[in-house]
Amino acid sequence: MEVKNYVMPIFRRAGDERSFAGTAFCIDGHLLTASHVLQSPMTYYVRNGDDFHPLEHILWSPRQVVADDKLGYDVAIYPLGDMPSPLSLSDKDAAKDDELEVLCWQMRDGRPVQVYTPCIVRGDADEDGYFQISTAERITHGASGCPVYKDGQVYGILTMGRDYYENTTGFAGIPLQHHGLMRRLEENTCWVFKTSHIKRFLR
Repeated sequence: MEVKNYVMPIFRRAGDERSFAGTAFCIDGHLLTASHVLQSPMTYYVRNGDDFHPLEHILWSPRQVVADDKLGYDVAIYPLGDMPSPLSLSDKDAAKDDELEVLCWQMRDGRPVQVYTPCIVRGDADEDGYFQISTAERITHGASGCPVYKDGQVYGILTMGRDYYENTTGFAGIPLQHHGLMRRLEENTCWVFKTSHIKRFLR
């Protein structure tokens, strides 16, 4: 099983590539993405090859987690049953200077394409469940929800990058809980929601 076949784009409308919303991946019988990819209470679609599969709003868990910290938990999980996957959650969190990989979908030349880039962990994980990475290739809108992994072991879900700030006017459109993070971001830097927190929602 190749990892690339289990990392898929999410769309707001079936058959419409212009409605591309973000990235999701299969793991342990679930589909995972960043919860902010699902901006509206509606049915989204994941594309596998040429097929668009509906993802009913009511089956996502959690839809938007009410957090007990200042950031919120940017993860959404969809049940897939017994679907196998070459990806699994790591038994430990990433550490400073770990060399990892990012596989996501991005809008390029008017259509979503799969993009791979190596990355490195910039520092220790913060107390709120996120860690910071620097990617070799800059990734932009659409990468949210993709796996950050190594040798099939997923260390977290990519949730936000520098372009999210640059493509808005100041902090307009950025959730209040993310303002502190944005002030600390540099180009080619992304925030990742770490595995140990993801596991809390898969029990």
